[in-house]
Amino acid sequence: MAKLINPEEMTSRDYYFDSYAHFGIHEEMLKDEVRTLTYRNSMYHNKHVFKDKIVLDVGSGTGILSMFAAKAGAKKVYGIECSSISDYSEKIIKANHLDNNCSMRMYDSKGIF
Repeated sequence: MAKLINPEEMTSRDYYFDSYAHFGIHEEMLKDEVRTLTYRNSMYHNKHVFKDKIVLDVGSGTGILSMFAAKAGAKKVYGIECSSISDYSEKIIKANHLDNNCSMRMYDSKGIF
């Protein structure tokens, strides 16, 4: 579960990332068919790039691009998201029966490098 931050202690960075914790922004991006289908088609038409690869989806949001990567043949997909939408992305992955090769976590990507 995402940690709660006292609004009085929130910084501009916290407010920025908190905006991605709300469904509205993700709904808006998913409803952008040109954007979403372009991502999907570019992955599906280049399956040779994904076949048996390990993929890291930084800023994975709802996990839509992680799911596309898995369906394009990635051996394992790791999605990391620093907002609490990650609580739902794991459920979305499971509902789409991709939890065997997709793993979603709430994590600040700055800690990777």
